[in-house]
Amino acid sequence: MDDIMKKYSSKISDINNFIWKIAELGLAIASAGLVLFLLLGESSGAFPKSVAENFTEITNSLGAKGITAILAAAVFFLISKRLIDKK
Repeated sequence: MDDIMKKYSSKISDINNFIWKIAELGLAIASAGLVLFLLLGESSGAFPKSVAENFTEITNSLGAKGITAILAAAVFFLISKRLIDKK
């Protein structure tokens, strides 16, 4: 029974790692589109324009307090990750 659980746990871990890699790739592509839009402006193309429009809509819907909360959570996450990695 333990071997079966270890096998499934390993497969779930592999799937989880794959999903994280896909999420990181998506975030990298969206960040690149936003940077392109910031560098080139309106002549950057359709994809960077749509990324910038989506980012603007998200920030407008969150408001100042929502963005501050997300940034604070990101800072706490990065600090905790550094503390854990030092151990």
